[in-house]
Amino acid sequence: MTGMSEPGSASYDEAFAAPAEPRGHWRQFFDHLYAGGPDRPGRLWDEARHLLRESGAVYAVAAGKTTQRRPWPFDPIPLILDGSEWQRLEAGLIQRHHLLNLLLRDLYGMQRVLAEGILPPELIYGSDAFLFPLWGGMARKVTLSLYAADLVRLPDGRFHVVSDRTQAPSGHGYALQNRRLSNRLYPSRTSFGPVQPLQPFYRGLRNALTSLTPQTAQTAHIVLMTPGPANETHFEHTLLAHSMGLTLAQGNDMTVRNGRLCLKTLGGLLPVDVVLRRVDEAWCDPLELREDSLLGVVGLVQVVREGHTVMANPLGSGILENLGLHPFMPQLCRFFLGETLHLENPETLWLGHAPSLRRVLDSWHDNYSPWAILPLQPDYSLPVNGLAHDQALRAHLATHPSRYVARSLVQPSQVPGIDAQGMCRRHLLLRAFLHHDGNNSLVMPGGLARVSPSAGSDVLSSQGDRYPFSPAQGGSTKDVWILGAKEQPFSESSSGTLTQDLAAHAGLPSRVAENLFWMGRYAERSESVIRLFREATTQREEEEFGLNPEQRRYCRNRLLTTLTHVTGTYPGFTGADAQLLLTNPDHELRSVLLDLNRVGSLAFSLQALIQAGFSLRDRLSSDTWGILDNISTHLGRWQRHRTDPINHLLWDLGPLLQGLTALAGLTWENMIRDQGWLFLDLGRRLERAMFLAQLLESCLGDAAPHAYEMAMLERLLALNDGLESFRLHFQTRLEIEAVLAKLLQDDTDPRSLVFQLTLMEAHARQTPRSPGQTLYRTALGRTVFESLAAVRLADADMLARVNPETRRRDHLMQLTERIRNLLPMFSETASNNYFRHADSPYHLFTVRNS
Repeated sequence: MTGMSEPGSASYDEAFAAPAEPRGHWRQFFDHLYAGGPDRPGRLWDEARHLLRESGAVYAVAAGKTTQRRPWPFDPIPLILDGSEWQRLEAGLIQRHHLLNLLLRDLYGMQRVLAEGILPPELIYGSDAFLFPLWGGMARKVTLSLYAADLVRLPDGRFHVVSDRTQAPSGHGYALQNRRLSNRLYPSRTSFGPVQPLQPFYRGLRNALTSLTPQTAQTAHIVLMTPGPANETHFEHTLLAHSMGLTLAQGNDMTVRNGRLCLKTLGGLLPVDVVLRRVDEAWCDPLELREDSLLGVVGLVQVVREGHTVMANPLGSGILENLGLHPFMPQLCRFFLGETLHLENPETLWLGHAPSLRRVLDSWHDNYSPWAILPLQPDYSLPVNGLAHDQALRAHLATHPSRYVARSLVQPSQVPGIDAQGMCRRHLLLRAFLHHDGNNSLVMPGGLARVSPSAGSDVLSSQGDRYPFSPAQGGSTKDVWILGAKEQPFSESSSGTLTQDLAAHAGLPSRVAENLFWMGRYAERSESVIRLFREATTQREEEEFGLNPEQRRYCRNRLLTTLTHVTGTYPGFTGADAQLLLTNPDHELRSVLLDLNRVGSLAFSLQALIQAGFSLRDRLSSDTWGILDNISTHLGRWQRHRTDPINHLLWDLGPLLQGLTALAGLTWENMIRDQGWLFLDLGRRLERAMFLAQLLESCLGDAAPHAYEMAMLERLLALNDGLESFRLHFQTRLEIEAVLAKLLQDDTDPRSLVFQLTLMEAHARQTPRSPGQTLYRTALGRTVFESLAAVRLADADMLARVNPETRRRDHLMQLTERIRNLLPMFSETASNNYFRHADSPYHLFTVRNS
């Protein structure tokens, strides 16, 4: 433990009172840690990486025009705080929240703080965060339901607030994720002393949101409004919605009708009572706020203004994050509360005040300043000690000083941690959370500990003493343990598990149904392409069932031609260069399999499947997400080996096919048979039916010599997992009539065409429709009925008959063409009836300033 304390360090040490002398509340933890031997930290690191992979926890980082999802950065050594110290911190957080709540009401109401000169008007009116459309229209009893504060402990041992999070405080979901990881890593952590649980806080948060509704609390419909899957913290949004039983919705999932905010669901418009907002307020309504927003809902401000829907946090609360308020917080506390501010800020100067600007510029020498320079509206990706001190910044301060604050440089406390090299020391930024139900405040007994890169890392050294904490800059997070038992108030409404089943009345958003539909389609499409590629490649490499080279070549060419039709990657094996490509297919095959940018390729379909799955993260079980994560990993590894020989790629396809099969099994066996599952399975059945129709048309539509066709029939049965069962039931040689009857009309074969269409009809019967409207009076019902009738009424002998003039099976071609025309109509009908209104909004034109 000696190496964990650093004599002479100016930073406060969270774990050690002196070198090799752990603080009392850390001692039992270190005893446990090192009782596992000197390699225990390394094993903890490996276990944490494994659990992160298993959970699918990610954080998105912008990479040029794309977004990369990285594993959530988790340090397995917790931050441990003493319960008595935490009680003092709780009191400071509650007071600060109360103060900010009163300030918010005043700024959008009577504005006494401006009238009496406590705050300079330009600090408020000059900020983009002050929303003029809400001035005077905000409800008098508006409640700042959620509050978070970013805290640093300075060398004097006291916590100070470096930023207030009031607009859309984030991190609740990641704090819960960190606790779940800690529970797995330290199953016997109670031996270190009683660690206060987090679940009562989340149950209280759910109840607090319910209490905000202007309608009946028992039937309150709460939506978590997310910017969407591209947002950096979308995983947190899905986790929080799933854990608290909230409906996850994007702006284009909602609309305003008759003065109410409504969710677009398959069953119609469902009124929304409370919105837990994760969209920055300026983007929430393109009508009254940012006109270029595609993330909000037109008319949302008016709905909030009239009180029909409550926002948590209220629109307009972003003004409280203004760092220019920090110099005035002690005076504001005396004005509103008549009290001394318990939880202070580091010394902060608003540079719109001329003497403060002069003081900062006078102390600036040779690109060094004892002050951290930060914009008024904080950029949370900035290091805690602000912008780099250079001449460009100094010049900007001289011309636009009111846009900045100067804060005394902070030296955050240090806490032990683990990285890939072993034990290390990290600087700490603690985010603490509070929720308020209108009467009472509850502070989370824990929080989100964010830590800088370890002292020896290149990231930290390049930032000097500015201390970056963002995951994009190499920062990590920790679970926070508050030691000491605390009696939790019990109430009937807060008992039970954290997750609540609200599916019965929440409805299924149209966007979710569409993503499930396409998830089913892309999963089945990918599986079909893998099966087809495997069968075509096997024909080239192996001699199976006694087929001669000519038979194998014929089967391979037909299957490769089918591959182009199925994937739509034209011209491929069907164009003018078809013969050349069929002779040397490797280059084209590699493109059809691996080119992420080629629409219809296997890689494109798998990528689309993973993207659809990520959009549905709150709807998928952890096992299902684990399978999707494995598929993503295999796809990435496959991309890295794209120059390998084709036969090597064949072996790599095995895990992908197993993953897709496991995904199909989980969704069939484990998913609740609700509307979401119906659309997922509809997509799967639709894709399988289209694949089989195209397969039969391409492989049997044109007649061939008998020996070739017998070989082709074997390949078709093998491709559809039916060769062995066919031989058991038909202990004779292959006949095309019997094979067509099996693949088209066998009700017991889960891969037959009639099996898919029968399930599609059953699913379509359960989809929402107008009262009194029968299935076959809907376009969806008529389409599937016509397809099913055509297949059931087909005569296998007639389908097998060859036109002696054209050498084609005209009846078979007519049937498969009819099916291939009808099934896309089924998909289009489903989109028009259920998905179309979920399309993303777009701008009709762009106004450019001259």
